Formats: sequence, structure tokens, C-alpha cells
Amino acid sequence: MSTTNIVVGLAATGTLKAAAYGAQESEAIDLGFIKGGINIEHEESSYEIKVDQILGAVDKITTDEALKIKFALAECTLQNIALAFGYEAPADGAAFDFGSKQNTPLCTLYANVKGVGGKTRKYTFWRCRPTGKTAQVYKRDGETLVELEFDVLADITKEQNKRFGRVEDIGG
Repeated sequence: MSTTNIVVGLAATGTLKAAAYGAQESEAIDLGFIKGGINIEHEESSYEIKVDQILGAVDKITTDEALKIKFALAECTLQNIALAFGYEAPADGAAFDFGSKQNTPLCTLYANVKGVGGKTRKYTFWRCRPTGKTAQVYKRDGETLVELEFDVLADITKEQNKRFGRVEDIGG
């Protein structure tokens, strides 16, 4: 056991980036400051195999796997609001129209956070889609945050055990 394996805090810069689906991190846009961290939720469903001769399950088979990414952006730009609503970023940065959307563009998300032993932990989520749940609250005594939630979809262009993404510790 080692206290160097205890991770506290986020990366100072370039913490969260978004790019068009399939684009490299060098092409991604930094989403700016976040508040409340990045929540990565993994859920798995399974089927228990039971037989008459044995009390209890003799095996469990995974039948479903899901991954969600949730975070709140402290930079309430139109680009970040468009991302939350599932629209293309406004070309001029000054305005975008929304309503009666026909499709939602997919994106690749990159999260760079502190890792163990002074390393950077890099998450790459290949194929993400906003869930459609977002909120912005404009109030007198606090920041307006852009809350985002993404489903990480399986990328069938990847090998089966690599379809959601990658996590790696680099540097340090």
C-alpha cells in the first residue's frame, strides 16, 4: 500500500475536451473549467444460470453493459450549450437555433485527470452521445453551469473488448 496511489483533484488544464466522433485529441476543443468533477458511471447487467441440482447460481453471464459520463461546465458558452443540447457548435460563436432536431452528432470525449504516482490518467471515450438531459440555472448568487450527461455507445469499429474507450496512466 502506498499513499502515492491515492488520487486527489483534477488536472489543472485541458481536463475535458470534445471532438467530432473519431477525431484525435489534438483536434478536440477544451471545454473549459468544470465544477463538481467528472462522474464516470459503469453499469452491468447479468443473467444468473441456475440448475435444479445446486442451490444458488452456478454462473453469471453479462447481458448488458452501459457507461455514462456526467459533468457540469462552469463556462456557459454557446458552444457548450450546443454540445449539451446535442447540436453542432455555432459556426460564428454568436448564435445557434434549436428545435425539431433530426439527429444528434456523436463526439469523442477526452478526460485528463490526476493519476497515481504523479501521472496523468487519460480517459478516451470513443463514441459519445448527449442523453438529452441538461440544465442551466441563471441565478443571482451563483455561477450558471452547463450540466451535461453522455451515454458512451459501443464503437463497433473497435475490437469487442475496446468498444467503449481506453484509460491509461501516462507521464510522471
